[in-house]
Amino acid sequence: MIENSIVYRASKDGTGGPIKFFSFGKARGGEIWDREGKRFIDFTSGWNVTNLGWNHPEISEAIIEQVEKNVQGLLWGSDVIQEEYAKALTASLPKELNACMKATGGTEAIEMSIKVARAYTGRKKILGFNEHYHGQLFASLALGASGAARERLAPLVPEITPIQFPEENLGNEVFEKFLSDLEELLAGEDIAAIVTEPGIVTGWGSTAIAYPGFLKSVRQLTAAYGTLLIIDEVGTGFSRTGKLFAIEHESVIPDMIVLAKGISNGSVAIGTSVGRRDIFEKAFPDAMLISTFGWTPLACAAALKTLQVHQRDKTWDMAEKKGAYIMKTIKKDLGGVVVAVRGKGMEIGVQFKDAETCVRVQRSALSGGLHVVVGSGDNMQLMPPLTISEEQLDEGLHILIEQIQHAP
Repeated sequence: MIENSIVYRASKDGTGGPIKFFSFGKARGGEIWDREGKRFIDFTSGWNVTNLGWNHPEISEAIIEQVEKNVQGLLWGSDVIQEEYAKALTASLPKELNACMKATGGTEAIEMSIKVARAYTGRKKILGFNEHYHGQLFASLALGASGAARERLAPLVPEITPIQFPEENLGNEVFEKFLSDLEELLAGEDIAAIVTEPGIVTGWGSTAIAYPGFLKSVRQLTAAYGTLLIIDEVGTGFSRTGKLFAIEHESVIPDMIVLAKGISNGSVAIGTSVGRRDIFEKAFPDAMLISTFGWTPLACAAALKTLQVHQRDKTWDMAEKKGAYIMKTIKKDLGGVVVAVRGKGMEIGVQFKDAETCVRVQRSALSGGLHVVVGSGDNMQLMPPLTISEEQLDEGLHILIEQIQHAP
């Protein structure tokens, strides 16, 4: 909603609140400009979208070339570029993930995956995790929306329930209790699927890190009890965490992996759930896996070029190295207003002593020429384009650290 230069965004507790509207003018690489011509170093990538930098020229060229051929597909057929992209995408993932669903974005792909899980297993219950973000429709919100938001928006889709996410500082004993409780839930063999981010929360903005071995342990339990595992990589996919896909950190193969955001580097709307062919084929008659504007030829041309650039340039290596540098640089200022710095690759959270300080630093950094956002409450989420130059990265870090050091 945009009203009188104010845009409203939900906060972690679901209350929402006004933040200053950004008058977006243009963008290129790691920089953006407002409509008055002021330049900013970008530390957001449009929230994990423009991982290869804003308005990547090779992707733009691929779209222009596709316009000359065809721009729309059929519900009952496939265009050449759609088939080419499906082959390239599945080839980049574990061989078990050998089929794709067409979607226009992450929310649609999540909702379609839930339909598939119910249709395939014959079960109704779905588990998510508290304060994980999976989209803005009723099933996706039911997976992880906060208690306050759930109450205001209820009724959400029934039998979709979030459980507590086991964060890294729990300790082994508490994590073992989490696994024991989860196994007890799964043992009833009435849960169709678990939906989770792959060990780091990118959505609501907490940048919480899972306890080591979380994903692999959940995979073992779901496999044992016939529950599907759906991994939401909308925020983590396409090199963001230092791997092409974050499931590679624990070598986990889910039943479905949901992708969007960075899939076309923000150039055209597209999303997908990639999974096992046998699951999709069994579920198709009831789940109706179709989308009028999902995977248009334009979107597939952009997504194919995006994937090719990531693979050619090994962009995940850039994310790993630059992310380590960012965290090392900011951690020098721990102990003042900064309480913690955590993340994977270039998905980094800077936790402040309180929410007011976090907002104050964000606003002063914006005034100083750094485009950065508050993720949630006291946590500032840093998501620079993975291809940002070293000079631009240092310039942005200098602005941020200067504001941290001068914060009361």
